[in-house]
Amino acid sequence: MPYWLTMAIRKEQLHGGRALGRAPPISLRIVRFLFARVGAVFPALLGRWAYSLWFRTRRFPQSAAGRQVTLNAAHEIVQVGHVPVAVYSWGSGPVVLFVHGWSGRGSQVAAFIEPLLDAGFRVVAPDLPGHGTTPGHSTNILECAEVLQAIQQRYGKAAAVLTHSFGGMVLAYAMNHGLHAQCAVCIAAPADARFLIDGFAQTLDMHPSVVTNLCKRLEKRFEHDFWERISTECNVRKLSTPALVVHDLKDSSVPWQQGERIASAWPGAQFMKTQGLGHGRILQDAAVIDVAVSFVTRTVG
Repeated sequence: MPYWLTMAIRKEQLHGGRALGRAPPISLRIVRFLFARVGAVFPALLGRWAYSLWFRTRRFPQSAAGRQVTLNAAHEIVQVGHVPVAVYSWGSGPVVLFVHGWSGRGSQVAAFIEPLLDAGFRVVAPDLPGHGTTPGHSTNILECAEVLQAIQQRYGKAAAVLTHSFGGMVLAYAMNHGLHAQCAVCIAAPADARFLIDGFAQTLDMHPSVVTNLCKRLEKRFEHDFWERISTECNVRKLSTPALVVHDLKDSSVPWQQGERIASAWPGAQFMKTQGLGHGRILQDAAVIDVAVSFVTRTVG
């Protein structure tokens, strides 16, 4: 993705994102004009561009807390196909795997590390392809699921998996393709890919014909059962793994109803609502961390 476009949309998450209420920069307004007006006349041309953008990842600045915990981590490279995936780990004991969201990074687990270590767990957090220090500029859910499988081969079956946002979708798919965990904590996860497409199209103001073209391209690459095959809601219906689903009522990136759908579909899952934490700060909230760690400790025993 061109640097100017990355900067224009850095405050608006393409995968399920929502505008922040401020006037968009001129560069983003130009892109929206192209997708809305030119896309109406040349849907295939703009659909090809949208398809390229759909897989593009973006790296945002790392937080101070994230930088600090990575300095104290054991750092390893796990080769997944042609991608050298950066993996950070802390402590010893049963593994709690953290899976970050789109445009995130493994160090976002920072606030959970000390409580999990105190509870006797080892925390393992990869930077998915095209994220953090793992090279690349694009990825997809299937590639990310392969990373989790490789992590399992290297570190053993996880006692628990903790996910944020898109990471929950990756986990649900991976657990239906051989990934094992005694329990899972899914925070602010989207329920299905259609929601992500809608958010993506809204952010870039795509003409409906461009969206249709984009969907056809995705179906051609991943086959027509693509939507159901990667749907978090569909995948969790097949799971018996105990789960805690957490979502904030003020999440403007992934509305809380998405989490409610996941919890309703996941047999025996618990659903926890929070208030005023949004999509990102929920990962630093002491109450959320306490409930999540207690759930993992109680479930794993």
